[in-house]
Amino acid sequence: MVSSLLADALANPTAVLEDLFDPNAVLDAFPARVSAHFSTVFAPRDALNEIPPLSPSSPPEIHQNRALVRFRAMIQDTSPSPQMYLARRKHALCGGWGLGADDATDRDDSIDYADLRECTVVWAVSVPGESSWCSTALDGTSVSTGHATHRALSPHKFPMPDASHVGAQIKIYESRRTGESLKATDLYTFVGILTSEPLHADLELAHPPFVPTLHVVFSQPVRTTIVPREYPLASPTTSELRDELIAWIADTSLAGDRDAAEWVLLCGIARVQSRTPPILPLTLTLSRFPSPPSKTDISTNPTLSHVLSLLFPVLNILPLSLNTLNATSFAPESKNEDLHSGWLQLPSGSVCLLTESGVTEGKVSERGLQNLRAAQEMMNAQTLEYVFPYSRFEFNTDVAFVVLTEGKRSAFFQTNVTIPLKPAKSAMEFDFYRDGSDVALPSPQKLEMFRALVGGAKIGNVSIGVKTAEFIQEDFVKERQAASSPSDALSSDDLIHRMMLARLLALSLHETEISVAVWEKAKALDTRRKTRISQ
Repeated sequence: MVSSLLADALANPTAVLEDLFDPNAVLDAFPARVSAHFSTVFAPRDALNEIPPLSPSSPPEIHQNRALVRFRAMIQDTSPSPQMYLARRKHALCGGWGLGADDATDRDDSIDYADLRECTVVWAVSVPGESSWCSTALDGTSVSTGHATHRALSPHKFPMPDASHVGAQIKIYESRRTGESLKATDLYTFVGILTSEPLHADLELAHPPFVPTLHVVFSQPVRTTIVPREYPLASPTTSELRDELIAWIADTSLAGDRDAAEWVLLCGIARVQSRTPPILPLTLTLSRFPSPPSKTDISTNPTLSHVLSLLFPVLNILPLSLNTLNATSFAPESKNEDLHSGWLQLPSGSVCLLTESGVTEGKVSERGLQNLRAAQEMMNAQTLEYVFPYSRFEFNTDVAFVVLTEGKRSAFFQTNVTIPLKPAKSAMEFDFYRDGSDVALPSPQKLEMFRALVGGAKIGNVSIGVKTAEFIQEDFVKERQAASSPSDALSSDDLIHRMMLARLLALSLHETEISVAVWEKAKALDTRRKTRISQ
C-alpha cells in the first residue's frame, strides 16, 4: 500500500493534492493534511531518496514542470512578504501549490475572498560549501546531460561569488512553518512541486523575472553534519584512528607537522557550546604558512583546503585580497528591498578557511574595514550583522575559523590560538598547493571512518567529573605558585583556554568525560605551541 502511495506521489504529485482536497472541510486544516500525508509516504530514508534532488548537478532545467523534487538548502532571505493565494478555486477545486496560476477565471472579480489564504515566501540556496562526498552520499552521482551549466538567476543571493549553485523561491503553505520559525542560514530539505513563476518580490513590475519556485508539501530540518553521525563511536580503537587522521592531515597538507594538524582538527570540530555564559569555538591562526607560487592568483587553494573538504561536510574558503576586501561584502546587505548575501552568511557547523596569501600592498577602503570588522566580530562573538537601509540586526552564527598567514601572526585578525607551521619535511621540497586530485587518499573505508570521527565530534558532548575538576583546580594553583614572577603566572583566562582545549581534545577522542589524562595531553599540546612561538 505504501509503495503505491509513493509511486503516485512521484508520478503525479498534483493529482495527489487534488485527491486529498475536500472542498467541504476546513480550509485552514488542509496544508497540515498535505504535510502529514507526504511526510508519512516518504518517512523511510530509502523512500526520501527516491525523490529526484534539486541541486547544481540536477538543476531546475532537467526537471519537468510540476515534478516532485527535494531541495537541500540554506534559507538565505526571509524578508519577502507573505503571498495571498486562492485556497479553494472555482468549482470547488483545490488551490495553492501553484494550481490555477494560469487560470484567468481564478483572478476575476467574482472570486470568494473568504477563500483567500497566505503562504510564507522565502529564498533558499544550495548549502554553501557542501562537500561533494556529502552530495554524493545523499543525492547519488546524477549529473545533468544535454544542458548547459546552470546559471542561477539571482547570483547575488549566494555567499560565494560566481560559485555554482541553485537558488529558488520557496512557498510554504502549512501555518506551522511561518516566517518566524524559519531563520536565515537554517538548513532544510524542502520537498515540493517545482514550477517557474514570477519572483514574488517583483510582482509590481510590468514583467517580473521568472525564477524556480518550489511549492512545499513537507520539509525536514537538516543536521549540521549533513549526513547522520553518532557520538561516541562504539570502537575501542578511536584513539588510534584519531592518530591516523592527524598523521594523514599532516603528511598530505602540512609537510608532516602533526601538532599543527592536531590544532586544525581541534579548531575544526569546535562549535558554540553555550551563549550564556559564552563558550564559543576556539579560532586558529596557522602562521608561517607558505604563499602559493603565484601570489596574485588567489584562486590557488592550499592542499589543506582539499583535505578538510574530504573530512568536514561544509567547508568554505575565503581568499583574502584587496579586491575581496574592497569590492565584495562579507555581511548580508539589503539593497532595494532585496537581501544580497555575503561571504560570511554560512550555516551552523561550517568551517571557514581564510587565506591571507592573496593580499598585496595597497589601500583597504571603508568597505574593506567593515568587512574585516564583520569577520573579527564573528570570530569573537559568533554573531553577524545583517545590514538594512535604516537598521542593523545581529544574527547568531556557529562557524569554526582557521586563518592561514605567511607572517608570524595574522595581518588582520586576532584569534584565540596561533601556531607557527614547523614542517617535519623540507618546506622547499613540499608542495602546499597541490590540486585535490593529487592528494594521497586512504582507503574508502578508512576515509569514511575519519569522517565519522570528525562528524561525531562536531555534535558530541563531554562532562567533567568532580575528581577531575578538583585535580585541575589543584594543578592550576600549583602552576601559579611555581611561576617565577607575577607576570608569568597563569591567569583565569589561561585556565578557561585550557578547559576549552581539553574539551575539544576529549571530543576528538570520542570520550564522554574529560579525564586527568586528557587534561595532561591538552597542557602538553599547548605548552609545545607556546615553545614553538618563542623560538
